[in-house]
Amino acid sequence: MKFRSITIENVFSYYGETTFNFDNEKETITLIIGENGFGKTSFINSIKLALYGVSKDLLQIGSQSLTKSEFILGSKEKNFSGILNRKAKLEGMQVAKVAIEIDDDDRFTIERTFTFGEATYSEDLVLLDGTGKVIAKDSEAQDIINSKLSPTMASFFFFDGEKVQTIADFSHKEFTKMLEDVLELDIYDQMIKDAESIIRKITKNELNSNIQKEVEERYKQLEALKTEIAKTEERLKYEKNSVLKELQASFKQVEKRLKKLKSKFDEALTQTVQEQSKLQEEKRRLTQTLKQVTLVQLPLLLNERLAKKVKEDIDKNYRGKLQIAPELLLQKKAQLLELLGGDRANVANAFDKVFAPTSKEQSVTFADPYHIEKQYDSLPKIDLDKLLKQLSQNRALLIKTEEKLYSLEAQKENELKDAEVDRVLEKELLKKIGHQEAVCEALEEKLSQLMSQYKTLNSEYAKLTITEHKYALTQKKIEALKGVIEVSKQMKEKIKRDKRLSLEKSINEKFTRLKKEEYEADSIKLDENFNINLYDKSGHPMDILSSSSGQKQMIATALIWAISEYISEEIPMVIDTPLGRLDERNQARILTEFYPNASRQVIILPTPSELRHEGFRELKEHIEKIYLLSNTGSATTLKELPVESLDHITNRTKELSQ
Repeated sequence: MKFRSITIENVFSYYGETTFNFDNEKETITLIIGENGFGKTSFINSIKLALYGVSKDLLQIGSQSLTKSEFILGSKEKNFSGILNRKAKLEGMQVAKVAIEIDDDDRFTIERTFTFGEATYSEDLVLLDGTGKVIAKDSEAQDIINSKLSPTMASFFFFDGEKVQTIADFSHKEFTKMLEDVLELDIYDQMIKDAESIIRKITKNELNSNIQKEVEERYKQLEALKTEIAKTEERLKYEKNSVLKELQASFKQVEKRLKKLKSKFDEALTQTVQEQSKLQEEKRRLTQTLKQVTLVQLPLLLNERLAKKVKEDIDKNYRGKLQIAPELLLQKKAQLLELLGGDRANVANAFDKVFAPTSKEQSVTFADPYHIEKQYDSLPKIDLDKLLKQLSQNRALLIKTEEKLYSLEAQKENELKDAEVDRVLEKELLKKIGHQEAVCEALEEKLSQLMSQYKTLNSEYAKLTITEHKYALTQKKIEALKGVIEVSKQMKEKIKRDKRLSLEKSINEKFTRLKKEEYEADSIKLDENFNINLYDKSGHPMDILSSSSGQKQMIATALIWAISEYISEEIPMVIDTPLGRLDERNQARILTEFYPNASRQVIILPTPSELRHEGFRELKEHIEKIYLLSNTGSATTLKELPVESLDHITNRTKELSQ
């Protein structure tokens, strides 16, 4: 099991929505650094709140105890503001929520929400699958959470380093109960309770002389109910597997026909429209080409003799010349005047002014031989016959495509008219299916009620059939149940002894790795009731209660480590103030031995001053991610830091402490 993310919204010191993401794909440890009062305790308590709601340990704030209502809503008398963030409360926000995304083979999210009214609140718990679908709510969801991580085990996995030594101070009864739950010995206690309960029921249900008549009456009622149940099951089977399936099959056929019809014409129409668009684009291009030809060189294309004459004129009189020869101008002038006829004086004067080589009034660039040559050479080489043929073919294809488009639309309209029958049928079938589903639901409800009645009646009948002349059998049953109780007690003690020895061995292995060499305590033993006993190197018992806080913390850490390893479940471990009250050497052992190996996912919440310890440098290779908490009074903020920054942080805290 791993935490993928934890989102805290308006809970304790967290204002708005704050999300911690935990990748932990390569390394084990995440650091969440913060001064006291910046949100570390709020982080751990938010996890507990999401998993178990308002548990007993949350209600103890310092030396005072709160009620559940006081814890959630707050108490002025006890100077506690409740779980809703102060800033959020001032701004009129009414929702506080914690969501934990968990990877446990499959991914799921635990989401616990508190909604506040005027001096009231409501609490909602849901489990969501990886797609966000609700898979369980409230008590059912809580049962699933408890089965994966019992509230008892939470004490061993979410704790404050400064207070962890209190595990070694537990009363015998409380600590024994915790270990029995962790070691799953409570199943035998439950078997004993169940057997004792059955004995009480058998003893209570002794029969009187008139019981036989009542038995016969119950038997008749049971037989009638069985007949009614069989009829209802048969009717439900027919209505669901025959009538409903037939209606659904008919509906699918009609739906398929309508979809096929629509798809058929939509595809053909789209394709035809695309063809038409391409032909229209081709027409535009060909027409544009024809216009260019018409404006510039149509006479040359229509008159081959003229084209030849123009070419010869260009080649002879203009190509390669620097200017137009005067005699050529006179020749062109004469040809022009001859073509015009009539009064040609004005035209002759104009021609002389334009083309006179000595004219100072204007420059005739269009009469430059080079421009005339280039203009002629730039005329496109056009196959007029081919161009006209392409235009003709394009027009024919456009007409054909338009006719096809019209035909398809006409066919579509006609077939859609014909499909109106299917549309009406589709609506009718939907109504019939809805009605048939209602019939099936009613039959299922009736069958459920009949089965419930049968179960109740059969239970009563079973009690009544224990008659007085069968009292000896009743006694045998009671004796058998007493035997179950005795065997359960013996099995519990045997398994308890075996597990105790295995756990004790693991605890001592961890204790040896953690304790200092000169530490006078040498071993830990668990007696048959799981009481913790401490012994020195000479085998003499020691008083664990008189040990220092640091020594108790090492014992408690060994217990936690051994239990984590023993249950063989990868449960995330969350530790606030990790170095607690240990001296420097014990701190080094905790950092280098315990935290890298405690679990597959370890979330440590140190203060900046704790980072002064050199052990954090050695821990760096096991760190996947670092978060830094800050607080502006009523709102904790979050910043992710690169793992490489750990050296800078530890150096900085050392400088500040000197």
